[in-house]
This record gives sequence, structure tokens and C-alpha cells, in this order.
Amino acid sequence: MFQSRIPPGKRAMWYPPGMFLRIALLVPLLACEPFAASETKTTDTSTTDTQPDDIKDSADLRDSDNDDDDDDDTDETEDTGWDATTDTDADGITDLEEGRDDAGSRDTDGDGIADYLDEDSDGDGLLDLGEAIPRGSDGGVADTDADGVPDYLDTDSDGDGIRDSVEGATGIPDTDADGTPDYRDTDTDDDGLLDALEGTDDWDGDGLDNWRDAYNDNNIGALVFTALTTEFNSPIGIDFEEAAKTVAVSVNYSGGSPYALETILPDGSHVQFSSLSGVTDEVKIATVRSGGSGGFTTGELFVGNGTDGQIVRISADGATVTNPWVDLPNANNGLMRGSLYIDRTGVWGGELIVATTDGEVWRIDNAGVPMPIADLPGIHLEGMITVPDAPTRFGPLAGTIIAGSENEGLLYSIATDGTVTAYNVGVAVEDIDIIMPFENFFGVNYGTSKIIGVRGDGFLPIAGDILLTQESVSSVGLYRLYWDGVDLRTVELTAAAGSDTIGQWEHTTFADAGIAEVPD
Repeated sequence: MFQSRIPPGKRAMWYPPGMFLRIALLVPLLACEPFAASETKTTDTSTTDTQPDDIKDSADLRDSDNDDDDDDDTDETEDTGWDATTDTDADGITDLEEGRDDAGSRDTDGDGIADYLDEDSDGDGLLDLGEAIPRGSDGGVADTDADGVPDYLDTDSDGDGIRDSVEGATGIPDTDADGTPDYRDTDTDDDGLLDALEGTDDWDGDGLDNWRDAYNDNNIGALVFTALTTEFNSPIGIDFEEAAKTVAVSVNYSGGSPYALETILPDGSHVQFSSLSGVTDEVKIATVRSGGSGGFTTGELFVGNGTDGQIVRISADGATVTNPWVDLPNANNGLMRGSLYIDRTGVWGGELIVATTDGEVWRIDNAGVPMPIADLPGIHLEGMITVPDAPTRFGPLAGTIIAGSENEGLLYSIATDGTVTAYNVGVAVEDIDIIMPFENFFGVNYGTSKIIGVRGDGFLPIAGDILLTQESVSSVGLYRLYWDGVDLRTVELTAAAGSDTIGQWEHTTFADAGIAEVPD
């Protein structure tokens, strides 16, 4: 039998019965978190111990998700074992957004550094910290081109075909100083041509890539003018018919019979476009191109019908003719022999702009509702476009409507508030076009009843500038109009040896179409 021995001089201690049992039960509870007043105590008979740490899971209140991180799970996400709001590389993007995963984290640029630790996840030379902002209304990180790939993972954030590492090669440049850095700017140089169209070529040979070169510093060489062998019956108006990838031409001047419109097929032959007939006077054409903001259908066509203030609308396939579609209010508006043009800049809402032979200028929406813009009584306006709102390239003409007055030898600019400014550019304007890169030139040579074309690559060094056409021809009758940063200037183009004869220009256009002797 075991007997307790008490050293000499010491008093024996007496403990109540069961005292040692109470202490043994109390010790593990001292290490537990206290219950909040609102919590409910339950009895759990489970004996599972996941870690194991000799404490069954139901009693392990310090690490209730059993991931051995001493975290009670209240601020963890999906049992990752790390805080969902953690931003390890301090770039404004949480580790969770950057694809942190304990089983294998995302490494977008393949540099061996996981995105959540990488200050430049896509390796484009731009820090994630800047590419992530501004966040969208949904809280998502910035995605400039809305392609589903956020900028900090997208090596071409604006989707223009030019890599961010090129557009942001030195710091974070903003070439046109519009507040949008180049790598997010679809028109870096504010020249009215999208970077995606200009690319990294140097068309004018001045040592600057097109996408950041707002000025065409050099003129073009002599152009080869080629007449289509097919003859036409008294053609006048012409415009690009995008729906059929060809051009539409008004013919049978001046009575419009037996029909008024044709389209030219790729082999140079031409066919009737619609049933419209009997229209008198010169028939000018406006067609709808894709990408417009006015709600019109690509390929729709608008003309005058020879009656004061009336406009005809024709469907893209030519089958539906609404004549008249619009009859301008009041009398003595003038004929649509002036010009018609569908706005492609967005400044004028993508609407139809018309200028009459009596100097009235109107905008007309897709519902056929007209609204006056300006009135120049007695001035026969002819040839018209809307100019892109790009002051760097177009100077005072940017964002305005420009129309010619052949009789006065003046070019008129009309601002959105109706302000009219006249410029003497030394050309008796018959028609006006924007020189579009890679598009062929086609013009109505009324003097020979021929359509004359020029391959688009010949115009590349002056792409984006304005082309003025003059009816009477001493040399070529086509003039480049451009802003040199101080003044508006014009220079006449030249014809190469062997070019076909130019007699008298009527209307002209640029078209993404190849026709017979003038291929794509």
C-alpha cells in the first residue's frame, strides 16, 4: 500500500475530495476563446480531429477550418487560408483577383513570378498599379477595349493592334495631350484616323510611325489615272456602296429615265440599282457606311428627286424606294443638287446632312425629322463632308461641316452652333472627300462619260487629309487640303505619264472596292 511521506518540519496539505479531477477538466478550457453573449452553446459528440492536434474539430475554436493557420476562419475566403482582401504586391488588385491559388497561382507573362506577386503581370512594361484603374461601375479592374481581359493582363489594352510595350515604351506618354495615355487611346495623335488603321508604318516617310504622326509632311508623287473601259450614259453622282462592296452611280442625266441609279460590278459592267426614275437635274448620292451612330442601315442610299426640298430614301438592296422620304418645311429650300452626306464623325449624331442649291444646310435623323443648321441665302453649296473633330490635323475645320461654293471659289465651314466661316483656298469646289487609307479613288469624268480610278496605295502619304475636286481641269483638278499647324493650304495633285485623259470632274469618292482596271 502506498503511503505518503511528509518531510520533517512540513505540515500536511489537505485537498477536498475530487479537487484534482476538477483541475484536470479546467486546464483545456482556459485555452479556449470565451463564448460571446449572443452565441448558443451546443453539445457535439463528434470525436473527429482533422489536424490532428489532440483537440477534436468541434472543440478547436482557434482554428475552426483546421488549416493549421491559427485563424478562426472569420476573414478567410473559400478556405484558402489567406485573407481575400490581401494585396501582396500592393498594386491595387487583390490576390484573389490576380489568381492566387494554393494549388498553383496564375503567371500571365510566364516569368516565374505569380501575378499576385508581380508588379507587371503581363510583362508590357506598365505597372499593374496604373493599368488596374479606373475601376468600372461594377468594381472590376479597368478593361479599356472591353474584350474581357483587364488592362493589367492585356498586352494591347486598347485593341488597336499596337502592343502596350510600344505605345508605353517611354514612361506613360500621351501624344495628343488629351488626358488618355497612348496605350489606351485609339487615336493617339488626334489625326482623325484610328491607330488600328494607321498601324506602325510610316506612309509619309518622315521617320515617325503613322499612329503617332498627326501631320503628313510630304506630298505624293504622280498618280496613275485609269478609266474603266465600260462607258456610262451621262453619269453624275457617285459613292461607295458598302453593302455590295462596289460603287453606286447616278446616270441618265438629266431626266433619270429609264432609271436613275446603277451599281458597278467587279468586272466593270453596270446594272440597274433601283426602280427610281424620272428624277431631274443632277443627282448627288449619299450612302451609309458601317460604324455610324445615326441608326441608319449600312448600304442605304439617299438622293434628291429634282423637286424643291425633297429627299429620297432607298434600301441597301435597292428594292424599297421611299419618294419622297423627307420634304423640308416651307418653300424655296432649294434642290438636293447641292450635296448629301452621312456623318461619320459622330459630331453630328451620324445623321444625314444636306446642303441645297439655295444655301440651306439641314441635319435629318433616322426618323426623317429635319433640323436646320445654317442658311446662306442665294449661295449654291456643292460638295460637302463632316470633318473629324481632330484639331491637330484639321485646325479650324475640325468638327465642322465644310461645303464648297463653286461660283464664289470659297470653302464654307459650319460649326455646331451654326457659325459660318468662309475660306478662300484657291479652288472652285465641286466635291469634297476625306482621303481614306487603302481605299481606291473613283470619280465621274463627265466629259468622257467614263469612271476614272486611282489605286489607293498612291494616296497613302497624304491619307487622312481632305481632297477637293474642281470641275474645270487644267491639269488634274484634284487638290490636297491640309492644315500645317498655322494655315490651311492646298496643293494640286499630278498625273503620271500614261494616265487616261481627264475631261470634266463631277462627283468623286473613295471606296473599299476593286473594279476591273482598278483592283483592290
